[in-house]
Amino acid sequence: MQNALLILEDGTIIKGKTTSTSRSVIYGEVVFNTSMTGYVEAFSDPSYAGQILIMTYPLIGNYGLQRRHYESSKIQIRGLVVKELCQLSYRNKRLQSTLNEENIPFLFDVDTRALTLRIRENGTMKGFLLTNPLSRISIERKVAELKVRAHPDSENLVARVSTKKPRFLLNRKKTKVVLMDFGVKSSIIRNLSRFASIVVVPYNTDIKTIIKYKPHAIVLSNGPGDPEHPKLKATSIRTIANLFGLYPIFGICLGHQLLSVALGLKTYKLKFGHRGSNHAVKNTLTGRIYITSQNHGYAVRPEVNNGTEVEWLNVNDSTVEGIRNVKLGIYSVQFHPEAAPGPYDTTFLFKEFVHRVQCQKEKT
Repeated sequence: MQNALLILEDGTIIKGKTTSTSRSVIYGEVVFNTSMTGYVEAFSDPSYAGQILIMTYPLIGNYGLQRRHYESSKIQIRGLVVKELCQLSYRNKRLQSTLNEENIPFLFDVDTRALTLRIRENGTMKGFLLTNPLSRISIERKVAELKVRAHPDSENLVARVSTKKPRFLLNRKKTKVVLMDFGVKSSIIRNLSRFASIVVVPYNTDIKTIIKYKPHAIVLSNGPGDPEHPKLKATSIRTIANLFGLYPIFGICLGHQLLSVALGLKTYKLKFGHRGSNHAVKNTLTGRIYITSQNHGYAVRPEVNNGTEVEWLNVNDSTVEGIRNVKLGIYSVQFHPEAAPGPYDTTFLFKEFVHRVQCQKEKT
């Protein structure tokens, strides 16, 4: 066991312990998640690419880890900060061992509640996680570096997590969906495949290629980073705009944001984001409240237009949680209907979307 540090761009230095054998210095956006369970799914969610994750629940790792619960092929967070990292697991693999195997640095013995309150007050910040602390002079240099270093979202994080070539997940379902992969979770694919065959394509796939697959609908996945990144505007958003009117479209999380930008709406960065499995949202059409899983740092501005309306709102801060445009066959949600981790209140949205697609097929 050795000393370790988390350095924030406002000069805050958080001391802790580690048994990490990975890189001594890691850079990322420091964010927090309020889920009490589901850490395996959270750590392997591609939406966390570029981020150092704080878990507010005080004990992490107590039920070990199973690879079958991964939401992608590997752990996606850049680093981890917890209060207590459970050193033992009577079943499954120890989290500590997996973090070391996958070269993910971690820090424990930290007052994560106090650290979370600081982020809630000041907003998410850039940070360095040092598992092999440097001298005081070097630490001061790191603080100065944080102030001028480009934000992780300036990278095209989607390119890091998107599939590099098409994947064909075909079954006997009559509906075929092209899923544009911006960092898709395995649970989205698993839920969608209950109702449709799926062709997973890279984030920068052009419209001609998509048309060749002869889909009945398009699904836009979750993913990390800035939805208005120049590389996304030049590729994904342009393609999405060209798909309007050709196919029904369902956007999830980042997919919702990209869909909104393609419609001419704007996004903005939230102070500390929505990351957890207990976020209440309201359906504006029915008035019903659902508890949802969320993981995002950006939101869509509510200035809707051209037949687009807000269908879902966040109960806590009234941010846009979903839009729809019936004329264009467009539907989207900011939250995660597949949960993983989280409640299954809104899993029906997969079935509902495919049903709409089937009804559209029958009309034509």
